[in-house]
Amino acid sequence: MKIYLDNIVFSIQQAGGVSAYWHELLKGVCHSGLPVYLLNVNPASTNVFERQIPYQQWPCIQESILPRKVLRYLPLRCRLPARSIFHGGYLRVSPQKDVLNILTVHDFAHERKLSTAFPRGLVNIRQKAYGIRKADGIICISDSTRRELLHFYPHTDPDKITVIHHGISDDFFPYVLPVPPGLRPPFIQQPFVLYVGGRHHYKNFSAAVKTVALLPPEYRLVAVGGGPATKAEKTLLQQFIPGRYQLFPVVNTPELNYLYNQAFCLLYPSVYEGFGFPPGEAMKAGCPVVGCRCTSVPEVVGDAGLLTTTPDAAAFAACIRSLESAPLRQELVDKGYRQAALFSWKKTIAATIRFYHHCWNHKFSEHEYPV
Repeated sequence: MKIYLDNIVFSIQQAGGVSAYWHELLKGVCHSGLPVYLLNVNPASTNVFERQIPYQQWPCIQESILPRKVLRYLPLRCRLPARSIFHGGYLRVSPQKDVLNILTVHDFAHERKLSTAFPRGLVNIRQKAYGIRKADGIICISDSTRRELLHFYPHTDPDKITVIHHGISDDFFPYVLPVPPGLRPPFIQQPFVLYVGGRHHYKNFSAAVKTVALLPPEYRLVAVGGGPATKAEKTLLQQFIPGRYQLFPVVNTPELNYLYNQAFCLLYPSVYEGFGFPPGEAMKAGCPVVGCRCTSVPEVVGDAGLLTTTPDAAAFAACIRSLESAPLRQELVDKGYRQAALFSWKKTIAATIRFYHHCWNHKFSEHEYPV
């Protein structure tokens, strides 16, 4: 049972949840003792995760002379040995009938018209539909994603779908750390509300800004990730909370862990998520979570956070003010530790490898293929 893992996902983004997942999966499967081959590697990648991979330790295969920005939208272009497993890093499958295709589906933001506009969004939808149709086994990263898959593609066989949650990295933990060099005061004046991730579309960044505007003036907003602020975002910040915010377009993991440890809370106003890493990371670091009760967020947070029924600033602000109660705050921190412990990459990798075996045995016990 040879496993071929497609690293083309690293060419799509410099960082982000999808590539974080694929990096953890690579580490786990490559050290499982199974024969693993890596496709579409790029040792000179700008992706923060791919730069960490010691490619010299595993066989690497160049799929095609076509550039990765083209290949990412095409089915696999090279032939694999019969009875191999092909797991695409991002929506791709092999057209070979004698190969087992495993597909990971993260979300349906494009189908919900919450993400990239036409024509790229349409290409994503069609590629996903093709992958779902051709896949022998489908991994959904949350039960919310599974329900959406069956909503948009109701003819999909439910028996070929499994839910395997992401893990939460052990790089996030409660500890009094020295201030990292990139986070010197006054940028980390307390109390501050922490916002982590992209600021576009369904991430609902404007609600975070308006929430802080409703809080007493000593509260600040610290926004992490998402790249440089746009002109519209700067205007929004200046209009509602002038002098009460700080943006960190890029931080490393120790800096992010420090911010989780120091924040009054994480505000996660997103209205759509396939999984959502920041709430899990925050809970693991002992940071209370305020968010919206939608899509996968309740799966990740459970009863360990304050989740509103509507994603509006007034509701978020009321939750944040309630955290000024020390007993409630400590109760949520303690629940957060227990909830975050449910998600580990060790469990994710073990479940993924079991799914490989299950799908492989199911496909190749029913059909005869040459070895």
